[in-house]
Amino acid sequence: MRTKSPEDANVIIQKLPSDMGIHRNPRKGTLNAPEEILDNLKFKEKVLVDEIFPDEFDLKQTQEEIMNNTRELSAYGGPLVSVGGDHSVTYPAAKVLKQKHQEMELLWLDAHLDVKEKVEDHVSHDVVVRQLVEENIFEPEEVHFVGITRIDEDEKKYIADKNFNFYRPDEVKEFLEDFKGPAYLSIDVDVLAPKYAEGTGYPDGALDLEAVLEIINSVKPIHADLVEVAPPFDEGKTVESARRVLSCLVGCAEEKD
Repeated sequence: MRTKSPEDANVIIQKLPSDMGIHRNPRKGTLNAPEEILDNLKFKEKVLVDEIFPDEFDLKQTQEEIMNNTRELSAYGGPLVSVGGDHSVTYPAAKVLKQKHQEMELLWLDAHLDVKEKVEDHVSHDVVVRQLVEENIFEPEEVHFVGITRIDEDEKKYIADKNFNFYRPDEVKEFLEDFKGPAYLSIDVDVLAPKYAEGTGYPDGALDLEAVLEIINSVKPIHADLVEVAPPFDEGKTVESARRVLSCLVGCAEEKD
């Protein structure tokens, strides 16, 4: 059920409709994803749905707005699930929430590392993890990449001397045995095999939907986000997969004290 009272809500969902962070890929399409994912979606828990309206011409300003909104929503003490939008929205949300929960590690469920080098100082969708590490928000050993299928040459150079944690799609069991949490869980829908999520910018994933749901239920993240759904490229599976993932995130969230 939905509520208009943040004090009443067991979980707060933050809609972040943005595609400003995509600059190397012509397959933009994440802007309307939060609306489509949440359309008529029912929850058993009390859920508040909040939304920011990005500056479609200024990525930095949009990220400032997300930081301010995340800070306000986190003051209510409950789990916060952000729904993007492209993966750049994770940077401001995770930055604020890590400062509030220093014990929280970063679980990056994605077919890609997103540790590219910035272009013109933009914290775009493919540089987020690198930026969070370079700002000392997360230490490399606090970052856990799960479902990785592609690593670019420049990324190999960046990670070579750092203690990141890596798990390929066939290593989910090992990850679940190793990971102790607590976690901020960021889910890029492209971690899923294309049969579940073809509607995304880079459909390079290999995980089954059930594996992603198992990770959510096992990890029980403190906070989370779901990003990179691109409805214009969806052939009927991606939005539905995202709705199942979001329902699972909301359902496994711990109620606030």
